Amino acid sequence: MRPFTKFRDRRGDRRGFAWWLALVVCKPILVALRRADWRGVERLPRSGGAVLAANHVSHIDPLLVAEMLLAQDRVPRFLAKDTLFRGPVLGWWFRAAGHVKVDRAAGRAAYDDAVTAARAGCLLLVYPEASITKRPDGLPMAMKSGAVRIALEASVPLVPVAQWGAQEILPAYSGRLRWGRRRSVTVLVGEPIPLHDLRDLDQARAVELGRIRLEERLTSMVRELSGTLPSPQ
Repeated sequence: MRPFTKFRDRRGDRRGFAWWLALVVCKPILVALRRADWRGVERLPRSGGAVLAANHVSHIDPLLVAEMLLAQDRVPRFLAKDTLFRGPVLGWWFRAAGHVKVDRAAGRAAYDDAVTAARAGCLLLVYPEASITKRPDGLPMAMKSGAVRIALEASVPLVPVAQWGAQEILPAYSGRLRWGRRRSVTVLVGEPIPLHDLRDLDQARAVELGRIRLEERLTSMVRELSGTLPSPQ
């Protein structure tokens, strides 16, 4: 496990210069593009570590979810692949803002930094689909197990966050923003996924059961926001 001291500057909700810079640059643009509808924000942990698992519909939705979290006085730390930390500009911002690197080549140690950060009190924002959804209806794809593994190992809450509408501002896999009118973006914070009954199980079994629970809950929440009814059985 990486030393706890590595995350002392990230503990709690200290924003630092990088986050203030992001707010100054991004907030006016977001206000011009979206009408925010934030629901269930009272379910967010007010302090301490947690894993937030969100669906992913657009390259812009991390900014919109982060905006909601910052308005609740919580500072999100994105869980991101290590390549995003290498660039001279974007890489600097990811490092300075305290985001958490995932080294996919590290095998079982890939999430060590994330577990350490969660234990240190960080609010981790994870996209369990690992990419923007490729489904034409915008619903979540099959989810990976990283968010559940981190929450179980760090003994912190796993909170589902559904969001819808960002794809109307910046369509999935597009680089062209839609200007001209503000579009509604809804972010819904759900109740934490129950994991306490899994902690005494074999790790692989516990992680898989937790992953299924997360996938079912988050998909149901996105269906609620999108108005998409489940297919008949």
